[in-house]
Amino acid sequence: MRNAIRIGRFFGLLAGLLIAPQPALALKLLTEENPPLNYTEGKKLTGMATEVVREMGRRAKIKLDFEVMAWNKAYEKAQADKETCLYSTARLANRENLFKWVGPIAANKWGLFALGGFKQEIKSLNDAKPFRIGGVARDAKTEFLRQWGVTNIVEVEDDRLNPGKLTLNRKEAQKIDLWITSAATATRVAERAKVPGVKLVYLVREEESFLACSPRTSADTLKALAAALDEMKKDGAYREIIKAYENR
Repeated sequence: MRNAIRIGRFFGLLAGLLIAPQPALALKLLTEENPPLNYTEGKKLTGMATEVVREMGRRAKIKLDFEVMAWNKAYEKAQADKETCLYSTARLANRENLFKWVGPIAANKWGLFALGGFKQEIKSLNDAKPFRIGGVARDAKTEFLRQWGVTNIVEVEDDRLNPGKLTLNRKEAQKIDLWITSAATATRVAERAKVPGVKLVYLVREEESFLACSPRTSADTLKALAAALDEMKKDGAYREIIKAYENR
């Protein structure tokens, strides 16, 4: 009789384990070229946010499949596809209900940049409104400008196209006067585009970045990733990654 009870308990426990919710075995991670948070270097995907997300996946025991693509396309796929997340993403009010959020995984300073000969003084976003501002379609920085009533925005699919569009001639067609981008890497992106001497004319804000996941992502996956991130912040692993990039 006791053996029968034990066997019954064993199979009951086994059944419970089999039907209990589990994190996804694999998660699709979509990102763009946006240094220092996420970018490719020597054909390898890296960046402070990428390293944080990789460690989160390792600790949560979830296989992460990364793919780099245009932000606009990644943004749409992350809303529609199952077990899919997008990073690094600012958690703006107009995005809150579009995704399930994990983070923050990093922080990024946004700035308005211009060519070295730009003379006008920009002390607020109101001062920037008369100028043509280059940004990336559906990027948080572009959306933030619109929320502040900035309408003279020229969008591209890839931020690396913006430096070459900068001009000092406000009458020159198909060009931009200012460029909103990451303050940490604007100079490097511009130099690679053969546009040296760009300068910061206004620091817009510092924004925390998150993992934005499809509503069709398992709740247990999100919980496991959040727990892994909390653990990283408690044991110092998160700060070590961020500090390593700040010191570069």
